[in-house]
Amino acid sequence: MKAPDKPVMNVAEVANMLGISKPSVYDMTERADFTALVRIGKRKLILTHKFIEWLEAQASKEYMPTA
Repeated sequence: MKAPDKPVMNVAEVANMLGISKPSVYDMTERADFTALVRIGKRKLILTHKFIEWLEAQASKEYMPTA
């Protein structure tokens, strides 16, 4: 996946990029393994290069469905 040219993205941009809702992105930013988040005041911004790395790591994990 080619990263956008911007160094950071906002929640709406990430939601649009992934085709998911903004609340889903906010949930994603609360995960302990999500290290791409930068908080500036109340704003949540996502470091683009770290987000792409995290996303690729998620894709490489083997899916193990729960019963």
